[in-house]
Amino acid sequence: MSRTSAVALLVDARRTLLDGLEDKPADEATRNQRLLKDIERRLLDVRAGRTLEFDIEYPVSLHIMVSD
Repeated sequence: MSRTSAVALLVDARRTLLDGLEDKPADEATRNQRLLKDIERRLLDVRAGRTLEFDIEYPVSLHIMVSD
């Protein structure tokens, strides 16, 4: 996947998690907050070019390989 597409995937996942965060039960909200932190960290790493592959659990479990 291109770096641009990987960033777009992470931004979309982040936005979706943020939009539904308030409406979730406490246990699911805690899980989503953990996923959100993971996505935000990966987003920064992919944008900066510090990572060439990563796993994402949301919206589905994927292994992404980033190319330039």
